[in-house]
Amino acid sequence: MIKNNIIKTCANFLIILPILWIFTGLFLLKHGDKPLVVLTLISAAISLLIYKTSVCKKNIKNPYLWLMFGLLFISIICESLHIYNPINFRSIAIITVLLCFLPFTLITNKTLSIIIFIATINSFIFVFWFSYINILDRSSWPINAIPYSTYICFIAITSLILFFSAKNNIIKYILLLCLCLNITTIIMTETRGALVALVPTLFSLIFYHSYKNKTIKRNALFSVIGLVIICGLSYPIIEQRINQTTTDITSIKSGNTDTSIGLRLDFWKAGFHLIKESPIIGYGTNYFQQLDKLANEHIIPQYAAAYKPLHFHNQFVDISVKCGLLGLLSLFALLIFPIIKLKNKTSNEALLIYSYTSILILAGLTDVPFFHKQLFIIFFIIIGIMYGKNKQKL
Repeated sequence: MIKNNIIKTCANFLIILPILWIFTGLFLLKHGDKPLVVLTLISAAISLLIYKTSVCKKNIKNPYLWLMFGLLFISIICESLHIYNPINFRSIAIITVLLCFLPFTLITNKTLSIIIFIATINSFIFVFWFSYINILDRSSWPINAIPYSTYICFIAITSLILFFSAKNNIIKYILLLCLCLNITTIIMTETRGALVALVPTLFSLIFYHSYKNKTIKRNALFSVIGLVIICGLSYPIIEQRINQTTTDITSIKSGNTDTSIGLRLDFWKAGFHLIKESPIIGYGTNYFQQLDKLANEHIIPQYAAAYKPLHFHNQFVDISVKCGLLGLLSLFALLIFPIIKLKNKTSNEALLIYSYTSILILAGLTDVPFFHKQLFIIFFIIIGIMYGKNKQKL
């Protein structure tokens, strides 16, 4: 009996190992999705061996999984016809296989709490190492700091939701520590867009929980104290970013947009012009000549066109330029579908779906989360698991 339990525990660990990797190794290595392919195949094989086809039969009823099958089919068609494909084929294949064979019952609050704790320590060490030990420019990190900070937002928001639902005080304190450490780590990345995504989402969750449990005053006091402590400890970094932002704004007002914020504004302006010229199907990746044309017409500066951006630093502008308004509508459909189809709209699973979607939308105002395969994978996997758990509970 004991031997059988040990074997089953080990088997279940291997089945959920891809989820642990998605929250850790995927964001440690530049090509962390390649080991994930192997882990996913091992997970699927063991799931079939232990649970036979019962898991697959249950998961296949999930409409969200069929949505992923649809994306996989589109990706295969695009790859076969050598046309622009906004969907990373390897990423969507991983997502589809995992959501097909993963027993959602294994992803309990306890399991997710352990994964979040490991992810928090992992991300803190990663950022601290490249910020203060082996100092590298943020763009030279194995994973660029901007998508990395969005990933930490996902960890932070998961910590808070699990904190609210935890019954054990020790677990609650650990999750609260994880939340504070994650916020500190985001500040260390010096990424303003991540804070724009995280802060409104965090306070919305805190307000919802406080209103629901009639603890608004107490939680507001604790939130303010916590925020003051974190900002106090991180003041040198915050002051530096405030000064940089002020300098950027001053340069823009004087007509020089060759700054971090200024170039984003130029790319957005270029994007809106390109959308007007090809609103239905977009340009794919064939927009560089159009940027030169806009520069010659003095709509954007020459240095902005010469930058040859791989994306437009806004998820919604970027998808509209490359895939037209049809692509933009498809993106909104992907984001809205799980929300409107939720059965229990107040469960932990629902809160995670709301929060991840909120972070992605807000982060998408200054970056392109879906352009980064790591964020693409973690977003759709967690949404898929939480949607599946929400549906299977009823």
